Amino acid sequence: MRKGCLLFFDLLLFLTLIHSQAYAYELRVESPPISDRESLIYFVRDCIDDRLTEFIVNYTNGYMGSNDDILYSCNLPHIYSKVLKNDKKEARVLYKVTYYPGMRIADAYLKNDTTKLTNEEFRLYHIAISVIEQAANMTKLQAELFFHDTICKYVSYFTRAATKNMPRHATAIGAFLDRRANCQGYCDAFYMLCTMYGFKVDMQSGVAGKQKHVWNVIEIDGKWYAVDVTWDDNDANEKRKFSFISHKYFNASEDIMRVTHSWDEVNETEPLEKYIDNNYFYLTPEVDDFTFGYYFSTPREAINYIGLALIKSKTSIRVMARRTDKRYDEIKFVNLIIDSVLTRARKSISYYTIVQRHGNYVYYSIEVKKDRK
Repeated sequence: MRKGCLLFFDLLLFLTLIHSQAYAYELRVESPPISDRESLIYFVRDCIDDRLTEFIVNYTNGYMGSNDDILYSCNLPHIYSKVLKNDKKEARVLYKVTYYPGMRIADAYLKNDTTKLTNEEFRLYHIAISVIEQAANMTKLQAELFFHDTICKYVSYFTRAATKNMPRHATAIGAFLDRRANCQGYCDAFYMLCTMYGFKVDMQSGVAGKQKHVWNVIEIDGKWYAVDVTWDDNDANEKRKFSFISHKYFNASEDIMRVTHSWDEVNETEPLEKYIDNNYFYLTPEVDDFTFGYYFSTPREAINYIGLALIKSKTSIRVMARRTDKRYDEIKFVNLIIDSVLTRARKSISYYTIVQRHGNYVYYSIEVKKDRK
């Protein structure tokens, strides 16, 4: 359940009327009197859930929400407003909403109706279908991981100041047709693929790296997790000439996210699981030598496993461990231990190592170089 204020009888009646309507892209509704931000967010989110393109908010008691506040709290790419009435106590404002292309494409797919898609959205629609079809025989977690990694492999991070209402790089169109996107574009692409597949997924706004940021939240087995595809796509490592995808933020719980991300309670799209569980990338029971990662209680156990995995010809390794020995936070020391394991096994293997410290945990990502002997 979304967080929100207690609803008055008239708001309940209003929501009932909305849900009784047909395809809602062309409807316009009005809110009951709204006098605080929490009530505004709850109202707008319900309008978004019903895909209204226009709605009127009736403000009272001197309160009026800003466009930026609505965009930030309700995860929209663009909103236009026009004040119809305004005095000291009451205001009436018309809002017109623009939806993300990925959201429109997912809706069209679920409704089996592409007539309202633009030409570019129609192109992306068929790209998305081809990706979905490749996941047809996968488990749900494998499919979700496939979508996550496909976006990371296909898209390069790109951002700049917006010069128009919804720049391409802030959408799934930028992600898949231009192959570059900012965090909004990554989120729109992930939302599109996962929704078309059958997941319940949304977006969450907040702050990460001291900047405004948006990521996804996804429901699995009745529980909600965070997925930050943007922060898992490590473009900076392209200079090292190898593809590096992190999975630190794949089905992450609140304790993982709060180390680097923050968000207001009133902006929370869905409450996350408090602690990591078996839907997290490194703890899933579907772990194998090709797909998911591994968890160890100590860094030494993790590094010994990495050495053995390299000996067994594994070329991409993702391991997480609890930080019980800070020596293992350093790449040089980690490589020294791995090399000693390889030396004892009389194996000469060239590899890259990435070490990421994160709260009480440390993550190791190993990629074998192409010149493997």
